[in-house]
Amino acid sequence: MAKTPEYPIVVIPELVKEKKQFTPLVFPSGQGDAPIGASEGLFENVLKHYFGEIVSPQQVMLPPGHRLPFTADFLIIEPNTGLHIDLEVDEPISFATLKPTHCIGEDDYRNKCFVDANWLVIRFAEEQVSSQPERCARFLAGAIAQLTDNNTYRQKLLHVDKVTPMRQWSAHQASKLKKSDYRQGYLGQRKN
Repeated sequence: MAKTPEYPIVVIPELVKEKKQFTPLVFPSGQGDAPIGASEGLFENVLKHYFGEIVSPQQVMLPPGHRLPFTADFLIIEPNTGLHIDLEVDEPISFATLKPTHCIGEDDYRNKCFVDANWLVIRFAEEQVSSQPERCARFLAGAIAQLTDNNTYRQKLLHVDKVTPMRQWSAHQASKLKKSDYRQGYLGQRKN
């Protein structure tokens, strides 16, 4: 039986992993208007504190052959190499539709479109971003250091513990979480 995916989920393009080629094959085309998640504003503050101007929220990427673009919750562009990182915050239930979202396998095609464009994809669970925002920032800094040898950001976060992994949910599990108001519970306790 396949192992349940755990957040943070990382999908690395082959060009980045094998050849250390960081230039994206598709560049962002501006700011999108996708709904902003409940935790994204606070997480943006943490990201900007540690990473500064390399953080851009709600950036649009139009894959070749698509009519509609995808919007990255956050785009991080590593300044030395130009590595583009699609940073996503996944919630189990959409407040807009009240339906399960970001369930196991549901974002595979979307991830593939970003990876095919030579963007690194990092996905955190919203609960991680709410309760461990600095730990998530540390994970991001570690990924940047590992892939690009830029340790600038990792040095700023050495005092922070590692992010606690969290299993990704199935549609059935997300429905159970909805019934127990799980999302409202952790959002009510988030760290500012």
